[in-house]
Amino acid sequence: MDIRKVDLNLLPVLDALLRHRSVTLAARELEMSQSALSSSLARLRELLGDSLFVRTGRGLLPTPRAALLAEPVAAILEKVRDKVLSSGEFDPIHSDRIFTVCHSDVGSYVLWPSIVATTAKLAPNVRLQLKVMPQAQIPAALENASIDLAIGAYPDLPDSLFQRRLFEREYVGIVRSDHAISNKRLTPALFARTPQLVVRLASGIQELVDKALADRHLERSVTIEMPSYLMLPPLLEAGEYLAVIPGQLADAFARHGHFKSLKLPLKLPASVIKLHWHRRFHEDPGNVWLRKIIWELFGKQ
Repeated sequence: MDIRKVDLNLLPVLDALLRHRSVTLAARELEMSQSALSSSLARLRELLGDSLFVRTGRGLLPTPRAALLAEPVAAILEKVRDKVLSSGEFDPIHSDRIFTVCHSDVGSYVLWPSIVATTAKLAPNVRLQLKVMPQAQIPAALENASIDLAIGAYPDLPDSLFQRRLFEREYVGIVRSDHAISNKRLTPALFARTPQLVVRLASGIQELVDKALADRHLERSVTIEMPSYLMLPPLLEAGEYLAVIPGQLADAFARHGHFKSLKLPLKLPASVIKLHWHRRFHEDPGNVWLRKIIWELFGKQ
């Protein structure tokens, strides 16, 4: 069937009849005469090749074909109202929109709780989803709306994405509070010979550590590589390990365990944490609203 030949004005008629199961009530809702609505029903029957409704003592009873159409027709009309006919404003109090935000694992531990708590206060029906994905997948995910925003240190994202600088992230060493070096000043040599847990992520900080040591003709003697910072606390507590992690994460770990931060003996650049979004959604009211929340939470750090 060629959709260009279909009168889409018939869809609200079918939807109203399916909900009310009464020509009188459906006509009243649509502000049509009963004869006009009956005429539309006749056109629907011809179009779909089905009687659609059978009269009973309890009103109109939908045929199996009509019953199957109830959900998709209602969904189509709802999308037209929300996406096509809406004013374009975002009402956080009444919105039930789903926002998906991409974080690094550090962001999911340090930033995400504040975003969730603030959003819940301002928009009680809005739903938030968290995604962690490789940096290379982020541009396409922002473009196709698989994610709405990305927050983190992603130095290789293309300049074609919109971005806003939130804050800089310094790195520190972290050990358990009774570690043998917890009260010592780290030197490059002491740092290099201390067993370490190493997490290599998009920021590239571990590679910079390796280079800074190599410039001093040093290398880390014992390392165990991990895929996530969030796996570190149990191993730090159980062993004689040191890890290089973002300062904000070290502070968060210290609130939940017995850890101590140490100043690194190496000069490392700070990672810049940015908020990223695609130009398609630069003026989207909901996207603008969530960006504003994130900026007010973290942009002044």
